[in-house]
Amino acid sequence: MEASLVFPIILLCTVTLLFVGMYVYQKVFVHQVAQTTAERLAFTWDNSHKDLVTGNFNPSETDGLYWRLTQNSVTDLFGKLFSRDSSEVAIPSSNTGNSGQVEKKLANSSATLPKGMTGTAKYSNYILDHRIEIQINKPFLMPPFIRKWFDPQRAQGRATSHVVEPVELIRLTDITRTYIKAIKGRISPQKARDALAEPTQDQLAGPGRTIKTERQAASYLKSLVGGSEVVLSTTSGKSRTVDALDAHRVAHQAFYNVTETQLREEQMPKDTELLEQGTQVKGVVWHFFKKEVGGRQVPSDKFRKELERKGIVVVIHN
Repeated sequence: MEASLVFPIILLCTVTLLFVGMYVYQKVFVHQVAQTTAERLAFTWDNSHKDLVTGNFNPSETDGLYWRLTQNSVTDLFGKLFSRDSSEVAIPSSNTGNSGQVEKKLANSSATLPKGMTGTAKYSNYILDHRIEIQINKPFLMPPFIRKWFDPQRAQGRATSHVVEPVELIRLTDITRTYIKAIKGRISPQKARDALAEPTQDQLAGPGRTIKTERQAASYLKSLVGGSEVVLSTTSGKSRTVDALDAHRVAHQAFYNVTETQLREEQMPKDTELLEQGTQVKGVVWHFFKKEVGGRQVPSDKFRKELERKGIVVVIHN
């Protein structure tokens, strides 16, 4: 009685373990095929005429001297900017000759792919990292009672291999060593530091200029702002001579030897009217080139704040 109950359970467990072992074997086998295919493609990537298994090739058959620039998916580096995917083909695939060089190399892996397997081969070029990714699927059927725990349709394997070119690395290393010696003595460390040194304030200011009269101050102001002397009329009928009116219709006035009383009684009312009018000038700037006769600074802080409240900008030239 006990044997009739235990034996079916043992048989069911044995069959289950058998199918589990078969499934694990298929998973490992598919992964091993994907890994082998990726490594073979990476090993023979520098020449599409190489045999994938042995690596043999005819020396007269090459991909050209500049295939790394024109036939190696260099633009994959900017794929995120231009929404461009990496080169990818479905395997097994027939090489029709209409695709690019990268697609042809990826399609060569179809020759070594076991029958019944399908998948994709993908190549990505990140300048310093060249990557080949193989994904393979193989159909696998299971009894219904085991499908609850395992994929009932297929066994899948994925592998990635990096393209490494020892010969190219040695060549670039030799070129670097050769040219480093040639350019090493072209510039000394001291000259490099001098070239990167920040300029001093005196160097940025340029040559000095001495202003001795109001006429010189007005002439300097015209050359500084690129303006010309004009005569304007205020709303009260008074005339206002502007030393330099620039292209943006900002009036610049030079003051050399004046007092605050003169400015407050004569100049400030005229400029205030011009600013309130707003048609002849868009702004007013007063330039001071000398202190008052008594040695006091013109304008004073109080007068300067008064000018700013009326919309007149003050610039002091030392």
